[in-house]
Amino acid sequence: MKKLLCILVALVLPAAVFAAEDINKQADKTPKGQPVLIEKQSVEKQGKPAPQKLDPVKFEFVRTNLVSTFYHELAHALIDIMDLPVYGQEEDAADVFSVVVIDRLFDSADALAINSGGAMGFRVDADDRMGKGREWDWSDEHGPDMQRYYNIVCLTYGSDPGGRAEFAEKMSLPQERAEYCDGEYTLAKRSWYPVIKRIEGAKTDEHVGFRESARTALQQRAAAVIEAEVKLVNDKFNLPRRLRVTVKRCNRGSNMYAFYSSGRHKITVCTNYIDELYRMAPDQ
Repeated sequence: MKKLLCILVALVLPAAVFAAEDINKQADKTPKGQPVLIEKQSVEKQGKPAPQKLDPVKFEFVRTNLVSTFYHELAHALIDIMDLPVYGQEEDAADVFSVVVIDRLFDSADALAINSGGAMGFRVDADDRMGKGREWDWSDEHGPDMQRYYNIVCLTYGSDPGGRAEFAEKMSLPQERAEYCDGEYTLAKRSWYPVIKRIEGAKTDEHVGFRESARTALQQRAAAVIEAEVKLVNDKFNLPRRLRVTVKRCNRGSNMYAFYSSGRHKITVCTNYIDELYRMAPDQ
C-alpha cells in the first residue's frame, strides 16, 4: 500500500500552472435529477463472486482509506483541470485537500473516522516497511509514510482542537506539534476553500462518470464505496470538465494502487489496492 508550523501546505489559487501530462499517484456535476453514469460489467463476463464473509472492522479500514484516497486523487484532478498552482509538493497538497474537503462534506464523527483511517493507512505501511527492513525511497515524489501520517493527524486535530484532544492522544501526536495544528488547519482551509467554493457555485453540465469491474464480494462492496463518493461529488460540486472514475484490476505487480491520469482526466482505483487494504487492516 501507498497510501510544526513548517508543514508543506500547498496554497491553491485560481491561476494557471504548468500541467504535466502524466500520472499522479497516491487517489463534473450531474444536474439534479440526472443519474450518474454507471457502467458495470455483466455477471456473465466477470464471473459470480465467491462467497466471502467480511470482517466489519477490517472493512471499515478499507472504507476509510478508500474515501481518503478518492479525495486525494480528486485533488490531483482539480489541480490539473482547473490549472491550479501548487507551491510545494503536489502530493502534500493532495493530502491536505483530502482532509479539508472531508471535513466539509461529512459530519464531524464520520470525518474524524475517515481522516483517522486514512492516517492509519500510512502508519500500517510504515510499520510493514520497517518490519521487512526496507528503506524509504527518498527519490519518491511522496513524503515518507510517517510524515504523511502526522500531517493528516495534525490537520484533523487542528480543525477542532477543543473536541479532538482524545484523538490527538490516541494517535500519539506530540505536544510540540499539536501546539501548531490549529494554525496549520487554518492555513490549509484558507488555501483550499476558495477552490471548493468555486466548484460548489459553478454552473456547468459536466459530471463525474463511474465504471467498475470488481469481481469478488470484497471488491464489489468497496467499489460501492467509491460509487457513493462519485454521487456525492456530483451532488455537491460542479467541475469545469467531465471526469471519469474507474475501479478495476491493475497490472500484476503494479505499485500504483490509485492514480489520476491527467491526459485522460481519469481516476483509477485498483482492485489490487482494495485487496491489500483488507489484508493489511489492523484487527482492531
